[in-house]
Amino acid sequence: MSIKFSIQSSNPTLLEKATNIAKEVVQKYISDDIVGIVFLGAITRGYFDHSADIDIAIFKKQASDIQLENKFFKIDGIEVHIWLSDYESEISNSWDMARRWTYSQGQIFFDPQEKIFQLLEEKVPLSPKEKRWLIMSGFTLSEWYVNRLTQLWIERGNIISAHHMFDQGVNYFFDLLFGLNNELVADMKWRYYCVEKLERLPHNFQERIKDTMILHSFTKDELERRKRVFMDMWGELKPIVEEEVQMSFDEMLQVV
Repeated sequence: MSIKFSIQSSNPTLLEKATNIAKEVVQKYISDDIVGIVFLGAITRGYFDHSADIDIAIFKKQASDIQLENKFFKIDGIEVHIWLSDYESEISNSWDMARRWTYSQGQIFFDPQEKIFQLLEEKVPLSPKEKRWLIMSGFTLSEWYVNRLTQLWIERGNIISAHHMFDQGVNYFFDLLFGLNNELVADMKWRYYCVEKLERLPHNFQERIKDTMILHSFTKDELERRKRVFMDMWGELKPIVEEEVQMSFDEMLQVV
């Protein structure tokens, strides 16, 4: 992933300190029983602040009897999280989108036989099939939630649920945007941060998406205002999406 994490609260001195701590921590684990070590999280994304922690993934040989004294501990006030797993098991294990996104940002620190490199090459990338599904499902489901499910909850007499359905539609729209940019869907706490840094976006995206997020009151008129702003963006992407997947919107509805 090409997203640059220029976090305002980042402290370069703290980043250097945390990186050095991570390197020191893993030294005692490097042995013939370890297949590889990967740094994850803040230090590999290039930022660190008081809320960040050090994440380290250690892949051991399945037959080895390595035990962690502590998975979570602090060094000089910085939290360290260590995740230990069997390399052989991970070959066959299914990795969900959140984990794959995390590792897409990772940095391999120890990998003498390049087995971890090969594992990540197999597990992490977004496949063409997944990309196509993200685009189609994000496009159709965002419209369904924003238009149809909001109307359903208006008819059922619960305007708060209607606005909540709108918010869910925006999340599906984000899935579409990640797919259009051939990117894995970012973890929820980073999702919007990463979305606004994608290259292929509706024009004036930040201002328009902000207008959809603003909620002045729980009313039908306010819901209609939000829908108009959103559907302008959705409509702008309609010909792009149809060209991308070589299907019309109506055809996508039959699939999704």
